[in-house]
Amino acid sequence: MIKNKGYRKIDTRNGLNVYEAVIEVGYDIDGKRKRIKRRHIGNNTSAEIWYADLVKEYYHKSNKINITDMTFRDFSTLFLEKYCVPNVSKTTIKGYRNYLKVILSYLGDYKLNSITTFMLDNMYQKIKKGQTGKELSPKSMLHYFDLVNLMFKQAKKWKFIEFNPNEDATRPKLQKKKRNYYNLEQVQTLFNVLSQENIKYRTIITLTIVSGVRRSELCALRWSDVDFNNNTIYIDNSLKIIDGIVDEERAKTDYSIRYIYLDSNTMSLLKEYKKWQDGYMLYMGNKWHNTDRIFTDKYGNHMHPCTCNKILQKIISKYQLSHITFHELRHTCATLLNSQGVDPVTIKERLGHSNINITMDIYTHALESNKKASVNVFKELQNNINNSSKAPIMAQNYGTNQ
Repeated sequence: MIKNKGYRKIDTRNGLNVYEAVIEVGYDIDGKRKRIKRRHIGNNTSAEIWYADLVKEYYHKSNKINITDMTFRDFSTLFLEKYCVPNVSKTTIKGYRNYLKVILSYLGDYKLNSITTFMLDNMYQKIKKGQTGKELSPKSMLHYFDLVNLMFKQAKKWKFIEFNPNEDATRPKLQKKKRNYYNLEQVQTLFNVLSQENIKYRTIITLTIVSGVRRSELCALRWSDVDFNNNTIYIDNSLKIIDGIVDEERAKTDYSIRYIYLDSNTMSLLKEYKKWQDGYMLYMGNKWHNTDRIFTDKYGNHMHPCTCNKILQKIISKYQLSHITFHELRHTCATLLNSQGVDPVTIKERLGHSNINITMDIYTHALESNKKASVNVFKELQNNINNSSKAPIMAQNYGTNQ
């Protein structure tokens, strides 16, 4: 309800009075009191009419702007501004906005506290059918499900609702996807062909396989992140391009911030690359933008993350290698480490996973050589036992110890 604080005369101009009214119109979606200030120039009679019109205008609006009557659309604005902006990357927020365009077409005008599990399941079924007639994949549906779930969880934390209706909604089931990666022999072949390529290509691909970094982390690397004395690189930033604008930000979680130890060959390659880059900077002169970045465009600016995959595909095509994406070099790193007996916790820390389950689920698939070797484990154990025993086989007493 409007709380009438009345109006008062605050000034006189050319024989007419200036009146000011302050009207409270409930609360905004942040839970803050909302007030409207208006002024009127006239006499006492016109002021009474003016104020009566104000009350009439804002009465219904004040009843609607209330926390308990918040719509899902209202909450989505609050969620993006108050939760996502401080906690989520710009790339993720852009994805959320795209998903919300669809979600709001179903839930936007419903009150937040009136949305049920049945309504959500019904919405997911309709979204799955797709607007073009092509059914959406379980992975795409999971993005919608997870966003809605996150929103209701946050609404519950903020005490806007008592329970999360998405908790009992039907979660899309993902089929386990076979991860693509290079085995030991394929990596050796890749290294062999890279020895014939320019130092920049060689360094980008080799460093990624050895370290397991994400391409956004690779593009954010600076020479100040490299410790040649301790053979480490420090990962704490990621670089992404959103609508042509550089989005370089510090890692959101402690797990992503890490030191990665590198072998002496990889460190020597980095030294060789830096020597080449220093010479190239001198060659470019004033055209070079003086930055500390390790990987750049030809003028010293940031390198677009998509360039990484273009470089790899150029190498694959040139030497007719098995197809693999740049991100799958990260899978390759983890798989090779696993095949050599490196424990999952160490792999998790190297790759910057937040949860060991991610590492176990994605990267602990064995190489073909491991599968074949596992067949011979017990055979070798038995051979060792047989070879170590020189005594003749004695008659066994089958009547005891049965």
